[in-house]
Amino acid sequence: MPMHYVRRTVHGQTPPDVMLRAVREVRLDNKSIRGTAERYNINYRTLARYCKKMSPEDIEGDCVQPSLPVGYVKNRIVFTEEQERQLENYILTASDIYLGLTPNEVCKLAYTFAMANNVPMRPNWAEKEMAGLDWFGAFLKRHPTLSIRTPEATSLGRTSTSGISIRLPLVSIPLCSDSSFLKWKNC
Repeated sequence: MPMHYVRRTVHGQTPPDVMLRAVREVRLDNKSIRGTAERYNINYRTLARYCKKMSPEDIEGDCVQPSLPVGYVKNRIVFTEEQERQLENYILTASDIYLGLTPNEVCKLAYTFAMANNVPMRPNWAEKEMAGLDWFGAFLKRHPTLSIRTPEATSLGRTSTSGISIRLPLVSIPLCSDSSFLKWKNC
């Protein structure tokens, strides 16, 4: 698969609530699969597959969204959107206080963050103790506001902002998603 995947079809884009309504119509109202698929503009084989896969709790219950994922699922996403937002905010905060991070440091930070939050990751992350370059490239594409490159040297007179000295090393990333994302150690 190329690095810049462009979707060429509209297959697999049926919303989950529409699929659930169609399955309920087939299973509960005993309508035909082909007729229901035509009414909801779904492929009849796809509807037949979901009629077999969906649990009776989803069909008979009053839920709006099925517990089963419908359509194509993103693969290789390591962090949730909230975790990626925290990582992005951390990188932006570090650059605001003149502590720019290099690409390797961001990859190591991502590995540390994944370990701290017990996120399942690819085996090569554990071997190298840093995230891969493919993850880094995709992360930058998802967050275009970030500009990660080798930071410029900053004079000591400009380094202390809001009482935090730049020479203090980063200690840990918290396990929970609280607002105190930066933890500093006093040397």
